[in-house]
Amino acid sequence: MALTPREYSLMMRGEQEHQFDEYERAAQVAIMHEAAHRAKRPKASDLFKRPDETMSEQTIKDKFEQAKNDEEWLSQWDFEKKGGI
Repeated sequence: MALTPREYSLMMRGEQEHQFDEYERAAQVAIMHEAAHRAKRPKASDLFKRPDETMSEQTIKDKFEQAKNDEEWLSQWDFEKKGGI
């Protein structure tokens, strides 16, 4: 399979990003190992807490209000009246 120069460049960039992700993951593991080593009685929950996927009702209402405010703020401009286009 022959690759174009652009395809090759994109593939190499993706491979480099993958390598950086591996380095980052290894650094996180090293930090967790060191934290566990220094703790007197390490627990898994002290090292890593899974993010809570549930969103509270108040948070949803806050985001809705923010979106409404943003929409009102953006409505003060009329982008369709821009000349020359």
